[in-house]
Amino acid sequence: YKTSGEGQIKCHENQPRMDLVFPQRNEEKLVAMAARLGTRELILCYPLSDPRLASRAKEVSMFGASVRTRLGVLVATQEEVQRARKYTQDVVAAGSPWVYDDRRVRFVINFEAGKREDFTHHRNSGLNQVFIQKAIAHGMTFLVNANLLLTEQRDVILGRMLQNNRFFRKYRPEVTVVSGASTPLEMRSERD
Repeated sequence: YKTSGEGQIKCHENQPRMDLVFPQRNEEKLVAMAARLGTRELILCYPLSDPRLASRAKEVSMFGASVRTRLGVLVATQEEVQRARKYTQDVVAAGSPWVYDDRRVRFVINFEAGKREDFTHHRNSGLNQVFIQKAIAHGMTFLVNANLLLTEQRDVILGRMLQNNRFFRKYRPEVTVVSGASTPLEMRSERD
């Protein structure tokens, strides 16, 4: 997905439909649902603290023939990034200020979530022009997690997403909307 000249986020026709999920021992079901939804590329993201991460790195490529699967590793601190790179190049980090300075992080997710207080006239959305320009310079992709809209604070999250959309229209970074699902029924198609 990339912002168009009209300011709307549109899907590139030549880019494969990509999704990111957080499996909970249900990888086959997630891959089957991704095939039904027309997803061509699926990143199975596991936390770095997963004790079976080394074996999962070998298993991920064998899951689907119609859907290309890759391993993603979710990191919480900057010290974990180097350990995560031993397993995959697809390092996913939650939106923290340290993330935008680290060139080894490929995807930034959940930057809207957080216990921050919002301002009077705009949301404290987790992004600003400095973070976005650093992410563009380092080749990062912002992952908008649609699963956050299913939480109790959906009104706050939606307001933060709208605030970030203004930044996306102005600076045009790489943006992809992902389902962030942990079960097959939470997965969303491209048109949702």
